[in-house]
Amino acid sequence: MVVAAVVVVALVLVLINVLEGATGSSSPVVTGADRSPAAAPAAAVQALTSIPSAVYDRIGTSGEPAPFAITAGQPPLRLSGKARLVYEGAEYCPYCAADRYAIIAALARFGRFSGLGVTASGDKDGNIPTFSFLNSTYQSRYVAFTPYEAADRLGQPLQRVPQQVQKLFATYAGDPATNTASRFGANRWAAPGIPFLDLANRYVVAGTSSALATVVESGVLNKDKTDIVAISKAIRAPATAAGRRIGAASFVADANYLAAGICSVDGGRPASVCASAGVRHAATVLARVPPIR
Repeated sequence: MVVAAVVVVALVLVLINVLEGATGSSSPVVTGADRSPAAAPAAAVQALTSIPSAVYDRIGTSGEPAPFAITAGQPPLRLSGKARLVYEGAEYCPYCAADRYAIIAALARFGRFSGLGVTASGDKDGNIPTFSFLNSTYQSRYVAFTPYEAADRLGQPLQRVPQQVQKLFATYAGDPATNTASRFGANRWAAPGIPFLDLANRYVVAGTSSALATVVESGVLNKDKTDIVAISKAIRAPATAAGRRIGAASFVADANYLAAGICSVDGGRPASVCASAGVRHAATVLARVPPIR
């Protein structure tokens, strides 16, 4: 868990810097190769966004616990009439590197990405090949996705975070200025951490799932062992040798959990996703998680 501690400490320093003086809108600041991600390889995007339904159904939750804390009595978070999913991460963060694969896979079942970038976690944080949400767009009839990459892979401030998102982070993850965790228990560690996800103020998490954290800490995603195309293709086919080597079932399980959360806050649409066996299984597990008020 050494990497986890580094991520949390670095996040505190970065967020204090990034959030001070932040305005109500996202304002990317991009200079230099490490701060301007190239376009993600089409082969990686295609593989990750076209995982067969049969794969999702076969994996289900892979026996993994729900990755979210579930709230009760919180005001709904919506944007343009749709349930809103907020993501806050950083390009240097190894746990964010892993989480983006699951997030993209899940959201591809509800809409379409364009402009995804390619990057890697910091050299001292695993150098894990991954996607970047910086300057990307997402279109969906069902969910509004608003991602923020707070720092580049060098750990320098990259994208300013709106005040509303700052407040969500403080409420559900904790206060980075005082290193105090939230009462909602939305994080794996005893301090605010990333990646932070808030789905409609109903499902929240700071830090990736325990299964993906194990994958990250095993080192199998490091750049000298694989690349973004190979990882994406392995996630698409978790039963293959490549899929088993990187723990691909954990990515698919997390995607099912996120899809189940979206289905529960968007009226169960589309039925082709929300009525699928993998999503229904994840929804059953989520339904057993005691909500926090």
